[in-house]
Amino acid sequence: MELREAFYRTFTDDPVNWIKWIAVLAILVLGYVIAIPIYGKVSYRLSWERKRDIAKGRNHIIQARLIRKHPTGSPGSYSWHSTYQYTMDGTEETYKAFFKHPASPPRILYLYYIDNPRKLFSYEEYHYENHKAVILFPLMFLPWILAIAAIFLLGIEIPGL
Repeated sequence: MELREAFYRTFTDDPVNWIKWIAVLAILVLGYVIAIPIYGKVSYRLSWERKRDIAKGRNHIIQARLIRKHPTGSPGSYSWHSTYQYTMDGTEETYKAFFKHPASPPRILYLYYIDNPRKLFSYEEYHYENHKAVILFPLMFLPWILAIAAIFLLGIEIPGL
């Protein structure tokens, strides 16, 4: 089978149908051109990095020092549970942090807060960010969704269906 026959079997021999397929391909490419920057912006807006940047901008930073740490897991690939101590309003407080392999607890941990000093967080420790997937997963498939919609809207003739 020649290359030309393979194209005719896949896309038919109608030149208008070929133009429609080129339009679908262009929509797919433009979808990625649009989706990739949006993905980066949305990912940053949902990240701990952004929260840290907001707290730094407001100078809401507390320095905590390591007082205890203990490993979990197998030797050579430990994850660490650690306890830090910091002073807030003249009282000593503790903060517990988890560091997943290969990270290890630093001696000094910077804690941040946005509005409430009782709701501290650290940027350095491990964070499970499954909340981002709910929004970013559909965004990854946006170009394909647009391309499939274009196939149906343009009424493209698909051989074999």
